Amino acid sequence: MVYDHKIYLIGATGNIGRPLVRKLLSNPKVSLTLFARSPAKVQEIYGNQPAGKLQIVQGDHENLKPFEDSIAGHTRLFLLIQANSFKNSERIVRSFAEKAYASGIQQVVLISGICTNMSWRSNVIAEAGYNWENAVNSIPNRRAFVTLRPAYFMSNQLGTDALSIKSSNKIIDTRGLESPKAWISPNDIGELAAIILQEPIEKHEDAVYDMVGDPKTPKEHAEILSRVLGREIVYEKVTDEQCYDMMTKQAGMPHALAYTMLYLSKELEYDHVSPGLSVLLGRQPETLEQWIEKNKNSFL
Repeated sequence: MVYDHKIYLIGATGNIGRPLVRKLLSNPKVSLTLFARSPAKVQEIYGNQPAGKLQIVQGDHENLKPFEDSIAGHTRLFLLIQANSFKNSERIVRSFAEKAYASGIQQVVLISGICTNMSWRSNVIAEAGYNWENAVNSIPNRRAFVTLRPAYFMSNQLGTDALSIKSSNKIIDTRGLESPKAWISPNDIGELAAIILQEPIEKHEDAVYDMVGDPKTPKEHAEILSRVLGREIVYEKVTDEQCYDMMTKQAGMPHALAYTMLYLSKELEYDHVSPGLSVLLGRQPETLEQWIEKNKNSFL
């Protein structure tokens, strides 16, 4: 079968990638190429597809030759860097984007982060996002470049929140009881990326879209969990020192990232949904309660 559009995806096997790929696969006019470390994992996630619908290219961030050999003929690139650290990540983003544009790619869609809105070098996550975006934006004679800046992923709850809920029926943070946390569903991130990758390139051009889907205070978060799980879940506010020790000593988080998470708990606050997000999605963004309901087995 001949497809009208070929889209190349990097970083599309996780919580954002799955809804993105499934939405794109539902379009009979689109074929996909996935760049992944493990073709077997991609095959397991997405199963068998019609001939030519889904191609898998094995590769990683350190060896771009498989990418260079397979990018020709595609019109758009989705780029999500899943780096173990921020070191060299700017170079990786730049290399992928440069080679993509040189091959004829007309649009790059990059997943950055809402911290990029903060002052330059205010924290390592903000700096990384700024560097990624600038790495693409500064490419000479580049074509369209769309950036998504999501806030806190709802899927982050599957880490420490799930553990403390299962063991102690509580969630833990340094945030004040009435201090909102800016949640966004990874389903919404993936779906918005898929929408942009299928709509006319000139519609979005060089747009930057913030993504806050459902800000909730710790009090509201605990109430939602209690309601969905059918048992009382409470919020425990801890000190910065206690939280830092949990992140570094128990979770093995490096200092720079743990310190940044403490910083963001006080400095990154949004009390409203991103204006226009429902226009972009064509529906209301997924709520925290809806997401928890879909994933409640992970907290039981």
